[in-house]
Amino acid sequence: MTSILTSERIKLTSTRSPLWCAVLMVVTALALTALFGLLANFAFRTYTTNATHGHINADPPYLHNDAAALGIMGAPPIIPGFGYILVMIVAALAVTSEYRFGTIKATFLATPNRALVLTAKAAVVAIGAAVLSAVLTFVSFGILVAIVDPEPARFLGLGHDQRVFYGVPIFVALVVFLSVAVGTLLRQSAGALSLLIVWPLLVEPIIQAFGSWGREIEVFMPFENALRFLGFTGGDLPWHWNQWCCLLYFAAFVAIVWAAAMYVVRRRDA
Repeated sequence: MTSILTSERIKLTSTRSPLWCAVLMVVTALALTALFGLLANFAFRTYTTNATHGHINADPPYLHNDAAALGIMGAPPIIPGFGYILVMIVAALAVTSEYRFGTIKATFLATPNRALVLTAKAAVVAIGAAVLSAVLTFVSFGILVAIVDPEPARFLGLGHDQRVFYGVPIFVALVVFLSVAVGTLLRQSAGALSLLIVWPLLVEPIIQAFGSWGREIEVFMPFENALRFLGFTGGDLPWHWNQWCCLLYFAAFVAIVWAAAMYVVRRRDA
């Protein structure tokens, strides 16, 4: 297993696309966090001015710890999650590129256990992406603490909800396994990337437009459950389970897609 992991690590680090995606993820995450911190100060000053004149029609715009994951998870449904979308692109390309250039045949000849190869490939990407997302979340948290004024940052601190610090790496690791599974099933970069990007950014948000019927369906959507676990969405939906069950629901969805990919990769020719 160690040799397979080493082989997959060398494959991943010997190409430029993972490096460029990582750089883009870092720049996007930190820039969005800094911009959001400045906007939070402006929003709170505006609220204070309106409150002084008696024009109060909403709660104070306090900032919470989940804002530290803005660059990775986005702010649904307004800002898409650029960070985890880039992670899914890298994970899917790790498989589809091998099918595209035919190197997957040599890989399976060297290691006949195909499920083990794909598990090692997903594990290498998942560990790297989870570590990077955890570091970015902590750095973004530090940026917010440094930029945001004390009053809007009243609920920003390690003494408050810390779910974002461990929830984001867990979510990122799961989407890596999901992306590798989808790439294995479809074998084509265009098809796999289209499905992985369109599903969370277009298909699930569109369901919200179908009124009460859409709200009943939305609670069963996998990414909606993952976002609810992290506290990013779904507070007013008719949920049938709590936030931790939402994480288990998303993990079960990933496990089903992964099992289908492992079954298919054993049955089909490389």
